[in-house]
Amino acid sequence: MERPLYYDFRDVLRAPMRAFSIRKISVMTLFVCLALVSYDVLTYIALAIEGENPGYVWSVYGLFPFLVISFDSTVAAVIFGLGIVLAQLMLMMGFFAVSAINIEEVRGHYFLTFPDAVRFAFRRLPQMFYAELAIALLVGFVILMFFLLGLVTRIPFAGEWLYALFFVFPGFFVALLTVFVILVLQVSLILLPAVAAAERQGESFAAILETFSTIIRQPLRWLGYTAYSLVTAKLCGFVYAYFCFRAVEFMTYAAGLGGGRERVTDLVRSGLSHLPANSDLVRATFNIFPGIDWSFSVYRWTRGGGDEAVGYLMAFMLFLVFASVIGYMLATVATAQARGYVVIRYIKDTYRISEEASLFFTDEPVNPPIGEEGVSGSAKQPK
Repeated sequence: MERPLYYDFRDVLRAPMRAFSIRKISVMTLFVCLALVSYDVLTYIALAIEGENPGYVWSVYGLFPFLVISFDSTVAAVIFGLGIVLAQLMLMMGFFAVSAINIEEVRGHYFLTFPDAVRFAFRRLPQMFYAELAIALLVGFVILMFFLLGLVTRIPFAGEWLYALFFVFPGFFVALLTVFVILVLQVSLILLPAVAAAERQGESFAAILETFSTIIRQPLRWLGYTAYSLVTAKLCGFVYAYFCFRAVEFMTYAAGLGGGRERVTDLVRSGLSHLPANSDLVRATFNIFPGIDWSFSVYRWTRGGGDEAVGYLMAFMLFLVFASVIGYMLATVATAQARGYVVIRYIKDTYRISEEASLFFTDEPVNPPIGEEGVSGSAKQPK
């Protein structure tokens, strides 16, 4: 078991520091990249089906085509929606993997490796998918019921009376509960992975139950932990991004001391020229906080580079550096969710997750317990 645990806000307070580890940042960065690839590929396929010019869209938005699109083609709309769903699942797996590392640390196992965390996330993917699907199907079922109620209103004279009669009960109360379910469905993107990581059996129903229980019984505490994690993730992410920027500058300058300063600088410029260095996402990441004009920019480094093939490799490497910034920010949120859930589970159920055994490590005694045959003084000695 990890010591000390206070079972209050102090356990969440250090989330940015606990998230700042190579393991957690790497795991989250991997799933951020998988989410982006899933979204980009299906989005550009949908745009091609719609008849848009993917090359033109790429020249404008590049890797981050985060835009609101209305499709005339049903197939294109379905593919675009599938891309969003896959991207969300990849992000949830990243949240789950980071949460699993934190939950294992709480249980006393500090050495859950990167490959084990990734494999565990893929193994628990059905649990999260079925949990999200069950909530979505419940919302869909209610929508279907209201759709049928709308058909009833088409009945001459009696239809309108029936709709008015059942408007408050059960109609309004069902709609009110459904709105709450939709809210839980939205917040489950970050909460459900933490709940699933702490659930030992991998049951979807148990994850759904604990997710609803957390929101219903401790809404203000969970909201406070989440708000804190979002604010600190942005602030600490900005600091980490600035250090990454200076690290690239330092490495470029130091490598240039060997006589190839111009070549090294051109290589970095070539890499940045292939990336959307001035996109909305990049500007928001390199700004300390929305509404505060305190930022830095890498846009000036995009000028003057060449078009060699090695520039694309450098672009990929620089993209990984930027993705690690997003990975760190999301890892901070996931860490706060996992640590916060440990606190909330104790407060609402008086249950200590820290006293559970690890799912990945069994502490076996070196010697058999005293009193067993061959150890105690009363035991029979072998002939």
